[in-house]
Amino acid sequence: MGFFEQQGSTAKNLPVTVLLAGFQAQCILQVMGILQTFLNDEQKAVFALKQVALHGLEVDNPAASMSLPELYVRKEECHAIAFDRMFEKDDTGLMPRPEQVAVYTSHYAIQGQFHMGSDTPISDFIASSKSPFVVATDAYIFPLFQPQAALIQTAPLVFVYRSAVRMHHPM
Repeated sequence: MGFFEQQGSTAKNLPVTVLLAGFQAQCILQVMGILQTFLNDEQKAVFALKQVALHGLEVDNPAASMSLPELYVRKEECHAIAFDRMFEKDDTGLMPRPEQVAVYTSHYAIQGQFHMGSDTPISDFIASSKSPFVVATDAYIFPLFQPQAALIQTAPLVFVYRSAVRMHHPM
């Protein structure tokens, strides 16, 4: 029985850090069903984040810090969703081949073991992915700007929004 299939439960509240353009949201993500399926569900365009500590990361951002009971974020605005723990393979949908890769969004560099299909060339794994999110394990996160607040630095599991990735390379 997987983590998300416990008896009598339809949803799990998971602590996550969501990286947005210039913001970091430390919050609870309520996941229905299997994690990978929930995140990649194209019928659901918005994440409902709960118990949010939202930090403006850029120096000139006047919204330095806010506590919000709820925040709604369009999936396409998420650069990455970092989990503080690893889950079973059935819940994460990890592809069979991990490769050490660095990906770059407009605001972050994320290095880790990105999981891809056995025959997928590293050059094509972002473009050929059919899922909105690509998955990395043992990830390191670096800002591509001088942050005014502490930023998450590592995570055992990170889902990176594929369309936010501007470039990537093997490590």
